[in-house]
Amino acid sequence: MAAGGRRVVGTVLVLVALGLLAGGWRLTETDRFFLLQAERTTGTVVAHEPFEREARKPMERFRLVVAFTAPDGSRVRFRSVSNYGRPPYAVGEQVPVRFDPEQPGRARVDRRIEFLAPVLIWLGAIVVLGGLGVAIAVFGPRDARGTSRRAG
Repeated sequence: MAAGGRRVVGTVLVLVALGLLAGGWRLTETDRFFLLQAERTTGTVVAHEPFEREARKPMERFRLVVAFTAPDGSRVRFRSVSNYGRPPYAVGEQVPVRFDPEQPGRARVDRRIEFLAPVLIWLGAIVVLGGLGVAIAVFGPRDARGTSRRAG
């Protein structure tokens, strides 16, 4: 591949990485806003609800059902966003909760890994694609003798 060709491939990969960055930033806007505005409280796990998975994946999965008392005194129940093969909390166990003060039913179990995992996967994809694009653009493929293929 000529130097110009590898620059094109490298540039395309860097542009894809930048597109992922912009798209991911937009897709996570609601979650980021929620984290900034949400209030914290403590809830209690009241059940492990079976979670239906695709038929080809036989492992049983569960969602946590959590209850907490909102500031106005009302009792709120919600299902966790994440599902688990082995629930991280037992029924009756106290759990940290984040909720929207204007809509207390919009709540989540406050587990750092649940908030960070999607962001880490997204950032990892960006770093890999961007790094690969830069590496291809700068170093390009090598020929059988280990030297860079250069035009002319």
